[in-house]
Amino acid sequence: YDLKSPDDNIELYSTWAETYDSSFIVAMHYELHFAVAEEFVLNGGSGLILDVGAGTGALAEALLQKVKFNIEATDISKEMLKVADSKNIYTRSFFSDLTKEIPVHNSSYDGVVSSGTFTHGHVGPSAMDELLRVTKPGGLITISVNEKHWISLDFEVEVEKLNLHTRNYTIKKISIYGEQSKHDHKDDK
Repeated sequence: YDLKSPDDNIELYSTWAETYDSSFIVAMHYELHFAVAEEFVLNGGSGLILDVGAGTGALAEALLQKVKFNIEATDISKEMLKVADSKNIYTRSFFSDLTKEIPVHNSSYDGVVSSGTFTHGHVGPSAMDELLRVTKPGGLITISVNEKHWISLDFEVEVEKLNLHTRNYTIKKISIYGEQSKHDHKDDK
């Protein structure tokens, strides 16, 4: 949560990539990716999907446990994408910085998913426009936003602006970590 810039993210995740799955996902009982995958499937997600802030591919793995999707990945860390690519879960992966334009055409994807990217020190609400831009009309966007980050950066105002271009949206409060978590952030939503 202490990261301040895209460069901070690149630096941290370049050194953390090889151990991220074991030292964060497993050790911290991170479960948010399962909830995002569940919501995407429950709301009819299908087709070509873009996993934004894909990291090592935890969300794609959770999605593929449910349905056979074609998923592309983008992340700011080339090292994280390298780990994800070694799992053979993506049809394509590419580098992008979500604080800038994603290097794809308008309306490229049937759906966009993201877990853990919209949080302190990472990506703010201005990236929401980009997610909408790359999603086909009628497509589904399912993302997580850390509750404290949602409030401090006033994501609700940005989402309301997007509501002019969307059919509807829902907000659900879910746990980021499993019940067995014992760390300082165990109650984060």
